[in-house]
Amino acid sequence: MYSAFRYLLLGSAGLLASAAIASTARADITHFQDFRLCDRLAKGCEGKGPALIRQGETRRIAIKGQEVNTCKAVAINGTSVTVRKLSDKLVADGFSVGTGQIDISIAVGGTATPGARTVTLSRCGVFADLSFRLTAEILRNGTATGVNAVPRQSNFFTQIDLTITGTNMAGAAMRAHFTTAPSANAQATLLSSNATSAVVRVTFSAGQSKSVGTIQLFAAGAPSGCLNNVTFSCYGTPVEITILGPNAIQSITFPTGSNILVGSILTIRVRLTQPAPSSGGRLTLPGQISGGELIKWDVHPEASFGAETGTSFSPTVELNNFTIPAGSQQADLVVRLERLPAGCSSNCTGTVEVRTNDFRDAAPYKKTATFTMRAF
Repeated sequence: MYSAFRYLLLGSAGLLASAAIASTARADITHFQDFRLCDRLAKGCEGKGPALIRQGETRRIAIKGQEVNTCKAVAINGTSVTVRKLSDKLVADGFSVGTGQIDISIAVGGTATPGARTVTLSRCGVFADLSFRLTAEILRNGTATGVNAVPRQSNFFTQIDLTITGTNMAGAAMRAHFTTAPSANAQATLLSSNATSAVVRVTFSAGQSKSVGTIQLFAAGAPSGCLNNVTFSCYGTPVEITILGPNAIQSITFPTGSNILVGSILTIRVRLTQPAPSSGGRLTLPGQISGGELIKWDVHPEASFGAETGTSFSPTVELNNFTIPAGSQQADLVVRLERLPAGCSSNCTGTVEVRTNDFRDAAPYKKTATFTMRAF
């Protein structure tokens, strides 16, 4: 009887030990909650980090997993950063029995070196022989405050180097967006960054008259380019930049329609990439009043059109002159369709061409647009 009872006790102990070993084998960190990136997830973010923390910040992190709530000690490597245990729970937030939680606080000094740190939970489990690890990523807390003045370019530009100024910006990452005039592709590249400045090179696929853009610098270790819920990693707000060169024709449109009948008015709206200068207009002709933006234009076939009040037009000259007034960015030219060209019965195509700057016969100096002429 005694022997049987003894064997029963030994068997029960063996089963308990086996269960403890099996439980220990499965024990690990499965999720973490940083109350920022992971805040919308009931269980938190999956995995063992990285939890993102800026220089100068103190952040609470909830670590979740089997047996993590039993951990007695917590540590983090490196200088200018400390960690302490706040509390623990047998059942983690968002989970059922079997997943515990430990809340810790990580304090990062203002001069802590950016990069990965390892948070170690130790003396965990029934026998205090387990340890678990979570990665914390220290982000630089930089600020971009402005950009050095960009002088007006004397020629249409295809490449510009910009110097962004600020504080604590070494090792930055960047995203940028630029509009172009005339239309082109723009590619921005971060050439270098140090504590007080960053140099960005913007390259355009075609010569530019005007480009307006923004550059956002952010901590290199942050995902998604500091967009959406990662804005805490941005180096301040985006820096706004305007780059100007010689004026150019941005667009030619027909506000009263591009399909006209014989006897009707054709209105040609010419829009510049930037307002016409108030003084010192470029390439002023002898006798022309300084200021405004001189353009040369024509409509083809010239012999089909006649002049209208308000617009100087002659079908016998190669190009007609017009000055867009100072401060204005667009003007309307008007002509009358008097007859269809020879050999055209209806639905013939006409062309407007406008030149600016030195009147070269190619983009971005020249722009064209087409319209349709009809007899009825």
